[in-house]
Amino acid sequence: CSLIRKERASVADALHFAWSPGRLGCREGAPGLVLQELTQFALASVIARKDQAVQVAEAAQGAFNASPPKTPAITAGNDLAFLWSGPNHWLALGPQVAENIETRLEAVFGPHASIFDQSGSRVLLELSGQRVRDVLAKGVSIDLHPRAFRTGDVAVTTASHLAVQLWQVADEPVYRLLVVRTWFDSFWRWLAASAAEYGCEVLTPAPYTAHMP
Repeated sequence: CSLIRKERASVADALHFAWSPGRLGCREGAPGLVLQELTQFALASVIARKDQAVQVAEAAQGAFNASPPKTPAITAGNDLAFLWSGPNHWLALGPQVAENIETRLEAVFGPHASIFDQSGSRVLLELSGQRVRDVLAKGVSIDLHPRAFRTGDVAVTTASHLAVQLWQVADEPVYRLLVVRTWFDSFWRWLAASAAEYGCEVLTPAPYTAHMP
């Protein structure tokens, strides 16, 4: 929206917009930000115990065909991906299945790692659109320019002072983001206001599927 009057109205609209499918902010042309919540995923924290990182990597490779990354990145295996969360600390992410993810990972890693189910504690979003970088730049405290952050990269960072885990899944670009569920309302108010001038389209939630190059 080119007019200041329209931009102000868009921001006011965003601040009162409930989280539900639909369009908010500027309604001219294609939305600058497209959002979709991904549901039905399993998530667990995997922390290698002292001097056990090599054994964890070997076990993960054997069971899932993916070794947890040593740098801020994501590695994808047969049905689980590992997101770097810190030195010798990862999040295991995959589709929700009948077997509890904590039980499943404990059987793989045994005494080499501590496992904690995090599935219900996070909201998972996919973000795309022509202005997605501009929107995120208003509150995310890292450089998302393609020379600095590329497909497969992961950041443990903040968005409007809220802790998030962000990674890029496609060059367009497309990002995925995990935020603590109890913080989501505050996160959404910031994101809606930040996207209002470009227009934002919230899609109907969809079950989690892997999205890796």
